[in-house]
Amino acid sequence: MLGSVRAAGVLVLGFFSAAAFSPDLLAQAPPAAVKAAGKEPALTLGGLIQVQGEAGDKGDSRFATANDRFYLRRARLNAAGKFLEEFDFRLELDLTGSLAESSNLRAQATDAYITWNRNPAAQVRFGQFKSPFGHEQLFSDPRLPTMERGLANDRLTYGRQIGVMVFGDLLDKRLSYWAGLFNGNSVNTTANDNDEMSPYFRVSAQLYRGLLFGKEGTLSAGANAYSSEDAAVTLSGLGFDATPATADRDNIFAGKRAGLGYDLQLKAPGARFEVWAEWLEGDFEPLNSRPLADFDAEGYALQASYFIVAERFEIVARHEHFDANTSVDGNETTIETLGLNYFFKGHEIKGMVNVLQVDDELQPDSATRVLARLQVIF
Repeated sequence: MLGSVRAAGVLVLGFFSAAAFSPDLLAQAPPAAVKAAGKEPALTLGGLIQVQGEAGDKGDSRFATANDRFYLRRARLNAAGKFLEEFDFRLELDLTGSLAESSNLRAQATDAYITWNRNPAAQVRFGQFKSPFGHEQLFSDPRLPTMERGLANDRLTYGRQIGVMVFGDLLDKRLSYWAGLFNGNSVNTTANDNDEMSPYFRVSAQLYRGLLFGKEGTLSAGANAYSSEDAAVTLSGLGFDATPATADRDNIFAGKRAGLGYDLQLKAPGARFEVWAEWLEGDFEPLNSRPLADFDAEGYALQASYFIVAERFEIVARHEHFDANTSVDGNETTIETLGLNYFFKGHEIKGMVNVLQVDDELQPDSATRVLARLQVIF
């Protein structure tokens, strides 16, 4: 354990020493605006690089081993533009983009969509984009206060999918809604695993806008739900197995599933703090009754962040709990995260360090893992 802690210390110092003493690293060019080949007024090009390292114990079930390593967490290129005819579009490619270990990286699409934006209260989006389920899931990756989303969020939300969605803002942007219909079988999949579509719904309301601790702030709440019938979709970490004759679980689910979630956000930028809370639940009915004919998985996260130095140095603390099967014992994971974020130039150049303390009932001992990241948005 002592060796792991020393390795973590070297990892953290290495990241921030490089950031502090390399002028080239701190140089920031503005996003490029180039003349497009088509008839749109402008085409904006950009991207994201997150260089990451980790050391210590294995961590939660998303980490394959306890090996210390450096890797690219995300490396993205994107293009966005709009037409005068009230359409806009976005295309983004990720050249890595996985917390799991891999030796065969290749570019894949994240966002690829067209939006008809004529009416702000009823915009229509077509293509591949984030399905509207889970506040933390919908929050932009490079602007999250922590380096990784919560375990319950990763297991019970389904990220980007291909489909169509209507969304908009009402009541002076105090009320927002999203309603989408998707294939339901995850990202970068052009086929549907059956003849069913998956509906997703979300609504978010600003409950209060005014003074909080003497400064301007807001209190917002959200709720979301989805349902899906599946013939063969990959869902990790929940014990599904379409090939029980083999030794390893393949994580393939066939059956009915539904999800429900609620969230709260208290934001006081003037007082330099934010508080998030989110609860998520999934109900699963696998056709082959593995691991059970009907069971629930649920989890929650409580998170607070505070700028010790305004717009420069932020501290984050999060407590989260995830139960992969509430019908049986021995499936619960509790994670405590302490994070420090240093903003060299807003989110465009940012350094992050997270310490994760993991208690997993499937593991004999608690685990401590340290993650460090240097991020550039261009």
